[in-house]
Amino acid sequence: MCATFVTSAKVSVDAVYIVVKAVFDDFDSFKKLHPAFANLKESEMISDSLSAPLHEGAIKYYKERGWM
Repeated sequence: MCATFVTSAKVSVDAVYIVVKAVFDDFDSFKKLHPAFANLKESEMISDSLSAPLHEGAIKYYKERGWM
């Protein structure tokens, strides 16, 4: 299962970075927010079934984590 957050390229790098960081820094709590999130895997969310290019804010966070 994959989940995708979608935003506009007009949204600032900082704003997207903050949202992505909040989700992944407390991923276990995020997954408890809705039953559909229970089987999410970080590795799949950042690479599988991407329907749009990654935002620079997300890329910044993923690079910090060593995922890219």
